[in-house]
Amino acid sequence: MLVSEIILDYLVSKDVKKVFLLTGGAVSFLVDKFHGREDIGHVCTAHEQSAAMAADAYSRMRPESIGVAIATSGPGGTNLLTGIGCSWFDSIPVLMITGQVNTYEAKGKLHVRQIGFQELDIVDVVRPITKFAAQVNDPQDILYFLQKAVHIAKSGRPGPVLLDIPMDIQRREVDLSTLRQFIPEDDTSTYHINCRDRMDACLELLCSSKRPILLAGGGVRNAGATGALKAVSERLGIPVGTSTNGIDSFPHDHPNFAGFIGVYGNRAANFALASCDLLIAVGSRLDSRQTGVKCELFARKARKIVVDIDAEELNVRIKADVALHSDARVFLDHLGQATEKLEFPDHSEWLEKIRQWKFQYPACPPEARNLTDRINPYVFLEALSKELGPDDVVTLDSGQNMLWGMQTISSRARMRMFTAGGMSPMGYSLPAAIGAAFAHKQGRIVCLIGDGGLQINIQELETLCRYNLPVSVFVMNNKSLGLIRQFQDDYLNARYVASVPQEDYPRPDFARIAAGYGIKSMKITVPDEIPRALKEVLNTQGPALCDVNLYPRSDVYCKAVMGHPIEDQQPYLEREELFSNILIDFDKAVYQL
Repeated sequence: MLVSEIILDYLVSKDVKKVFLLTGGAVSFLVDKFHGREDIGHVCTAHEQSAAMAADAYSRMRPESIGVAIATSGPGGTNLLTGIGCSWFDSIPVLMITGQVNTYEAKGKLHVRQIGFQELDIVDVVRPITKFAAQVNDPQDILYFLQKAVHIAKSGRPGPVLLDIPMDIQRREVDLSTLRQFIPEDDTSTYHINCRDRMDACLELLCSSKRPILLAGGGVRNAGATGALKAVSERLGIPVGTSTNGIDSFPHDHPNFAGFIGVYGNRAANFALASCDLLIAVGSRLDSRQTGVKCELFARKARKIVVDIDAEELNVRIKADVALHSDARVFLDHLGQATEKLEFPDHSEWLEKIRQWKFQYPACPPEARNLTDRINPYVFLEALSKELGPDDVVTLDSGQNMLWGMQTISSRARMRMFTAGGMSPMGYSLPAAIGAAFAHKQGRIVCLIGDGGLQINIQELETLCRYNLPVSVFVMNNKSLGLIRQFQDDYLNARYVASVPQEDYPRPDFARIAAGYGIKSMKITVPDEIPRALKEVLNTQGPALCDVNLYPRSDVYCKAVMGHPIEDQQPYLEREELFSNILIDFDKAVYQL
């Protein structure tokens, strides 16, 4: 059996249905083995970066399997890097396979830059952003490295792995029965021990808390712990806020949902976070987009329980009263079991206060609804959210379009909504929608992207068309790099260098471009056109694109959602401090250099 055939057979054993790739000379022998196979297929993207991002989304949607991308040597491998970075920072298990020059034409230990054509040491290049990277130079080791790489990718804190396979190794014949195999060790017992050892300390803090809040990070979804999170919240009557990567880990229509927290989060969620007396952060590394740069102001009157699968992330920026090294699912299961027969304070008044804040400070502000001659993003996305069903998937890009989506779209029932939160590259959501479309067959795929982001991977519109994927692309077009322009307003005296059309920022007609790729497309410019556009695009049997021409200064409304004055708020809980000064300080501190 050929090494290339063993690779594909192994992927089939891991329930991989589709592999994302752009072919090239150094992977031709491997890609050739897809020919005639019915148990596994390939998806040809137009760029290797898109293949890596599609594999990332495939893994998010099919955690029982793993996303795989294949690229050739040299530029093929380096083009994977941004997608690998997405998986690295968001802890998504993916397998990257690159081709390499024949072992007999590699430079080896010679101190030269290159001998083989497109030869590049991709293993050393990706080592800082992978959990494991290796070159397979012995055909007898192919199964060992496949098993080891996938095990490492999916164990502990998940993440990307890469195998680099020379061309002559790909076409070598081997005896499957004689291949070396990898035998993994159990690496989960530590989490259970840690939870048992620290549970009494957690329960003591819970019993004395009047205003607790659970913060769900991406680790909750990665651990398959969404059900456990919901059970704990309901059992203890505790509100749940979510980070960017945890945005769909808790149903937004649940009465315990506080909202999306952080620098660009919902005001009600940030009020709750700033006013809480106990923060239980599960699966969140509490990065600067959640805490602001002044860590001392983050939930500064609260005791903190912080749970993370990566021990190195604990007590880095935020000091915890209880720092617990554990998988999110293990912790929540232990917490649920430990509280089954215990009584805790009634938090109904606290939950009601958060609901009042949500009503008082909605994502779509009243002033946004007054526009009749131009489209406000909050109005559009609120309308889109109402049209989404329980099995739909929303992929979000980077920049203001992502923030508007996080603030406004309500993830309900089995809906999925995600972005590459850590790397946050422009252009992610389109290839992510492709990966999601091949992984998810029950609902529609909605791609939310900005005019800047679409230009990064616009070539994948052809991929949508070629595979006739049910992807609805909504281009949130404010004719600028809106978040950069907002930054320039705040810190660079409104000098819009390279961010607006007047300063060399490109402004193509996306509807015409999509039509050129063979995709149904349309453009809307006023609010009255929104209902018709949503109906036509979402009901299209295949890909469709809507260019949503926004009010150019929509960032003003973004600030309005996060910038309502709060000095007039009524004191909360008589005889107790509202911490209104903390709320104000938090508000001012979250976005400072």
